[in-house]
Amino acid sequence: MAIFVCDLHMHSAVSPCAENDMTPGNMVSMALLNGLDVIAITDHCSARNCEAAMKCAEFLKNEHGKAPLVIPGMEVEVAEGFHVLCLFPDLPTAQDFESYWTEHRPKIKNRVEIFGNQYVMNDDDEIVEELPYLLSTGSDVSMIELYEKLDQMGAAAIPAHIDKDSYSMVASLGTVPEEWKGRLLEVSRRCILPEFWDKHPELAGYHYIQDSDAHQLPDIADPGYSLKLPLEKNPDMDAKTFVNALRDLMRK
Repeated sequence: MAIFVCDLHMHSAVSPCAENDMTPGNMVSMALLNGLDVIAITDHCSARNCEAAMKCAEFLKNEHGKAPLVIPGMEVEVAEGFHVLCLFPDLPTAQDFESYWTEHRPKIKNRVEIFGNQYVMNDDDEIVEELPYLLSTGSDVSMIELYEKLDQMGAAAIPAHIDKDSYSMVASLGTVPEEWKGRLLEVSRRCILPEFWDKHPELAGYHYIQDSDAHQLPDIADPGYSLKLPLEKNPDMDAKTFVNALRDLMRK
């Protein structure tokens, strides 16, 4: 068993709600400065900036001998109206899932003056594309369909910030329903778990991660959130190994 210092929920500049300086290079560098072992790039309905962040981490590792492991991810909204973190074993799987998800959500033109820019960037933090259709939308995919799809792809499905009053499974459904087979949940950075369990004692037996849900650079967790996993700390560990350990928690 090892303790990993993590922040598995953060938004880059492709999410319309994130600041434009949430570039791949800035995010990975801030995570390194904050001593994080593992981070996940989890933009709304897009994995387009994951590749650049992974390349930035590889560069830092080659230059300085250390960098956080970057997990490709997405945050999506299911038909029931709440958000789920999707963490993928590798970049091609994330890209395949993005193509699938795009077919199941509305195509609405982004209004930059209201929602913000949606910048795709390269590993030099240069803008290479601005996505025209709004990413922060819902979908027609049910929570069960999503769970089964991600499970088939070898990905982790984690209900996001379940302690919040909006866009959370608990806010939408009152609790975690029996039909949801995952046993791993996420709470927000301000959540105090014993107080949350006082309100929802039926959820005390689940496994939890805590994340920043960063939309600007100062939000990125410092010093991070501790997560104990049955893994050895290995500088060459890949995303698949880490995500598989999360999937094991989902099933316990």
